[in-house]
Amino acid sequence: MKTVIIAAGMGSRIWNETDNRPKTLLPFGEGTIISTILSNFHQVGVSSFVIVVGYQSESIKSYLEKNDCFGYEISFIENLEWEKGNGISVLAAQAEVAGEDFLLSMSDHIVTPTALKRIANYKSSKNLLLVDSRTEGIYDIDDATKVCYEGNRIVDIGKSISKYNGVDCGIFKLDDGFFKAMGEALNNNQDSISAAVKILIKGINMEAVFLKAEEKWIDIDTYESYQYSLDYIKP
Repeated sequence: MKTVIIAAGMGSRIWNETDNRPKTLLPFGEGTIISTILSNFHQVGVSSFVIVVGYQSESIKSYLEKNDCFGYEISFIENLEWEKGNGISVLAAQAEVAGEDFLLSMSDHIVTPTALKRIANYKSSKNLLLVDSRTEGIYDIDDATKVCYEGNRIVDIGKSISKYNGVDCGIFKLDDGFFKAMGEALNNNQDSISAAVKILIKGINMEAVFLKAEEKWIDIDTYESYQYSLDYIKP
């Protein structure tokens, strides 16, 4: 199963304290954010990746190629509309996954490998999202994408929904139906992943896989969250 990593955005919220490089190239552990994400997925059996690039695409490609892609099979897809919503980046990878189920990861979300393994191996006919039900302990909860679920069925998603009992960890297991939903969202002038997920929810086609108590994740949006991540999740 391939993993699609979307790394096209500018990530400018972190720039006040950095040199404006793509944040996925910031140091983390013995490597970078992106090398850590690749390593975590490789630990659960993934060796084939599709990385969607846009802003400073050559910087990301050059870094990975200079390191021989760390031994992984990596295809690069250029999203020329990288200033638009993140759903455009996923849509750009459609041909690379060729109608098969695939994992989707943000390029700034670091997640405990055991959680990645469970969602990769989870048996379901539905599309899946990794969800943290521990909403009280979420770093920067105000900016997090919230999830409302009933049992394991997701019934709503969004940054500003009023009723929620979980948080989106930025890791999905999706089938070809996602692209159909993304196309419908674009017809409604909506270009985010969450917009497509809302359409899947209406079709009762979105389930939660829950983080366990010992598992961790972090969304690195700002310099403060980056500093926090270095101690919170040990590479």
